[in-house]
Amino acid sequence: MTTLIAIDWGTTSFRAYLFDNNENIIDSISSPAGIMQGDDIVFEDVLYAQIGSWLNNYPDIPVLASGMITSRQGWVETPYLSCPASLNDLSKNLSERLTRTGHKIYFVPGVCQKTPIANIMRGEETQMAGLNCGKPLTAILPGTHSKWIRMENEKINHFSTFMTGEIFAALTQHTILARLLTNDEDFEGFVLGVQQGFHSQKDSGGILSKLFGARAMPLLDLMPRESIKDYISGLLLGTEVQEAVKTGFGVESKPFICGAKELAERYRKALEICGIQTELGKPDLAASGLFRIAITADLI
Repeated sequence: MTTLIAIDWGTTSFRAYLFDNNENIIDSISSPAGIMQGDDIVFEDVLYAQIGSWLNNYPDIPVLASGMITSRQGWVETPYLSCPASLNDLSKNLSERLTRTGHKIYFVPGVCQKTPIANIMRGEETQMAGLNCGKPLTAILPGTHSKWIRMENEKINHFSTFMTGEIFAALTQHTILARLLTNDEDFEGFVLGVQQGFHSQKDSGGILSKLFGARAMPLLDLMPRESIKDYISGLLLGTEVQEAVKTGFGVESKPFICGAKELAERYRKALEICGIQTELGKPDLAASGLFRIAITADLI
C-alpha cells in the first residue's frame, strides 16, 4: 500500500520518493528542477511536471517536502526552529498549502542558531531526522555549503556551515588561479593541500596566503600545474577540518559523512589524512528523514 510522497527539493535538484507503509521506496524521481532553475518559476507547475502522475494515481496520499523549497526564494517559507531541535519539533511545526487540485502539501521547517555565529539550515535537518541514532554523534554533510552537525539526545544541538564548495568553484573558475589549472587528478597534491590546511602554523600563514602560493609554486617549478587543482581542494578541506575541530566538534568517535558518493569519499580521505576515522552514512538519508517526520506528525 502506497502511503507517502516525500520530496527533497533543493537549490539545483528535485528528488521525490514514493513510499509504501513499510518505508520501502517503490518509485523515485531525480531531476535538475531545483528552485534556481530559472526566473519566474511557478513551483506548482514544476511539481505537476515532475510527479503529476503520482498525484493523479494517489489523490489522497500525503505529500511532505523539505529543502530550499521552504526558503524565502522557494514556494512556502517555513519558520526556523532554534537549536536544539528534535524530530518532534520538526513534526509539530509543519506548514501546509493546498495545490490547485486540492492536494495538501506539508513543508518541513528549517533550523537556526544565533550564537556563537549566526547560522541556518534547510534540508539538512531532514537528513538528521533520517539518521535515527540515539547516541551523540557528529555528522558531516559535504556540499556547496558543507555542514558539521552535533547530535545529542536525538536533537540537532549545534552546527557550523563552511562555504568550502562554493569557494572552490569560485577560485577554480573565476580567479587568476583558473588560468593555471588542468583537469588532471593528483592525489599527492591533494594530500599536501590537506596537510597544509589542517596543520597550518602562525609562521607559515593561513588559507589566504597559501592560496596565492598555489599560483606561485608552478611558476617557480615547485609543483606541476597538474597538481594545483587537487592541491587547492585539499587546502580548503584541510582548513575546514581544522576549523571544525577547533570550534569543538568531537571527532573521538567516528563522524558520519552523509552525502553524494564521490564527494563523501573525498571528505573521508581528507579526514583520514588528518588522522580522523569516519563512517559513511546510508544513501537517501533525506527520504528516510521525511518518512520519520511523516510518522511522527501522524500524516501516515
